[in-house]
Amino acid sequence: MTSNRRVLVLALSGVLLIVLATVVIVSRMPSWEASGPYATTSSLPPGSPLPDDEECAAQVKRSTWEPRPENFRANHTTPPGPVVSRSWGTPAAEKLNERVTGNFVGTTDEIIQWASCKWGFDADVTRAQAVQESYWLQSTRGDGGVSYGLLQIKSTYWAGTMPYSEASTAYNVDWSLGLRRACFEGFLYDGRGRGDLWGCIGVHFSGLWQSESARSYVKLVKRHLAHREWLGWPSGGSGDLPGP
Repeated sequence: MTSNRRVLVLALSGVLLIVLATVVIVSRMPSWEASGPYATTSSLPPGSPLPDDEECAAQVKRSTWEPRPENFRANHTTPPGPVVSRSWGTPAAEKLNERVTGNFVGTTDEIIQWASCKWGFDADVTRAQAVQESYWLQSTRGDGGVSYGLLQIKSTYWAGTMPYSEASTAYNVDWSLGLRRACFEGFLYDGRGRGDLWGCIGVHFSGLWQSESARSYVKLVKRHLAHREWLGWPSGGSGDLPGP
């Protein structure tokens, strides 16, 4: 073999090794990270039938694991009936709004599981967003004291959500994920949110479609999703940590 051919073979071998290494790395990355900044995770696709309160209550992985025992009262408070909040903006979105009940009690994580199931989203994504918004503390008040709860519903904009956005963890998460589903179905933002999970999560923070602040917020939520720091939180009781 000539020296030139030997050099070419070695160069091609090096390229092949780099390609193989890249394939291995990407295959080990979570799908939400490997497929782009606004990729969809394991959410129910737009147009899918959504399970109801009872179906999702039956699917919750029950455990005494509770890293936020101070949420107990809010975790066991539910609205006595329908809560009329500011319109979500379109007739199709309002149909989803009518599904919001907050009708579930349990630990903080059980509530996250229940609402995520009800609206067809990955519970870990909800867990990660709740870390960013409130560190899972339902008593959290943000935006100068006008945003409440696990997912920080802004009371000055979403009129009618108080007092249950503060008093009831289940209502707070149920309402917030319902609005996310309305975006994900394409019922808001001129349909741009259809099938775009991370776009809809970003607009939860900024109110503007894929703005710079929305993208920055998404990066923070993804960081929490990657680290899953809740798995290291101590619990006030025994019990298993939440599963995948």
